[in-house]
Amino acid sequence: MDPVYFSHGYREREAPFAAHFASLMQQVNFLPSLDPPSEDVNAAKLERHLGYTTGGIAVVANRDTGPSAHILHEVSMCLRARKPLLVFLEDTIPDGLISDRILQYRFSSKSYIREVREHLHAIKLFRSYVGSSPTPRYQSVGRQRSCVLIGMNALSEDYRDGIEHEIQSRGYRLIYFADTGQGIVQPGESHFEIANCSLAICCVDSKSVLDGYLLGVVQDALVPTILLSGKKNSPRNKRVPSEYQRRWVDPKNYEKGISVVTKQINLFEEDFLELDKSSEANTYAHMLALSASATGEYSHDVRTSIIQEVTMGDKYITKGQVGAVGSNAHAHDMNFNQVWQEKNGDIDLEVLAIELSQLRDHLRGIVSLPEHDAAIGAIANAEVAAKEGDGPEAMSWLSKSGKWTLDAATKISLGVATAAIKTSLGV
Repeated sequence: MDPVYFSHGYREREAPFAAHFASLMQQVNFLPSLDPPSEDVNAAKLERHLGYTTGGIAVVANRDTGPSAHILHEVSMCLRARKPLLVFLEDTIPDGLISDRILQYRFSSKSYIREVREHLHAIKLFRSYVGSSPTPRYQSVGRQRSCVLIGMNALSEDYRDGIEHEIQSRGYRLIYFADTGQGIVQPGESHFEIANCSLAICCVDSKSVLDGYLLGVVQDALVPTILLSGKKNSPRNKRVPSEYQRRWVDPKNYEKGISVVTKQINLFEEDFLELDKSSEANTYAHMLALSASATGEYSHDVRTSIIQEVTMGDKYITKGQVGAVGSNAHAHDMNFNQVWQEKNGDIDLEVLAIELSQLRDHLRGIVSLPEHDAAIGAIANAEVAAKEGDGPEAMSWLSKSGKWTLDAATKISLGVATAAIKTSLGV
């Protein structure tokens, strides 16, 4: 699967959108790579992970205060990196937010489940542009990872020494370009050296022509960059969230300033989360809804709990099997591996996938309640699992579809689908 930078909102109403589009991405062999909610973030972290991906897909939902400035920054970042980009916009957002030159499609918060064919078509177009085997980024091999320092002369000697020590202690090779007063560095080897850096740390207070030029080279090459400034009240761009702009280091408090630099490097090295199964996409959306914050503020514990739940879940080993034991487990949380083992010979997954597709089409014509949309989504995910040959996963999704789908399957005489839904519901 090819990793794709997946940008989305963290609000409770936006969680189902994340699951919907992540599942569609997986159907075309894309691996959604995303950043769960966290206490803090910086531009270097996002730039680092964008460099690992083949492109970006963003889901922009509307809010009372307008679309998220963080998502719009990520869209801008993809454009700066010249990465292929697809943006899904909620249909209540006014025209003109995103340039017409960007591949984009609308979605409805009320009927996005019924728009799955259109959304999947857009993602398939994006996939055809990216190609089945995207070319990796050219880079030198066999070298230690490196960090370029720019504008350090604007800081005190203690700061320079402290930053150098912090970088070298993490296994980075330091790169400097001395300002000889003879103008900018010559293109070629110097540019190649900079473009292959893993990280750049720049003090924007420097008035050196060379430092200004090097910062431009770093930004153009999308080298993950941490910006520092010793000027607390220096002008900022009001359209860009403060997290992605320069960080203040107190010139009079060395220890506090170095702690700021250390925290920024820690953020830069923080991992993203990859969703390689439809079940993980829905678990992530569920945890996102439970953890949603109206203020957009999250603790480190929130991030940790989401990652642990998605990657591990409550899987307790008992005598070689995974069962419904452990944290908050109940008897009805029965193991669908066991359910599938019992019914494996009675359910043909190929036939089940065909009948679930027929059932989904039928349900679209009789939907009348909000919970019906969720049921159709469960049927769609079960269909995907059946096509992939994952019986336990299909049964798990069918258990969430409800009696409404069972009655419909029975009414239109879908024998295999009816039997599978009955088994999953324990009827």
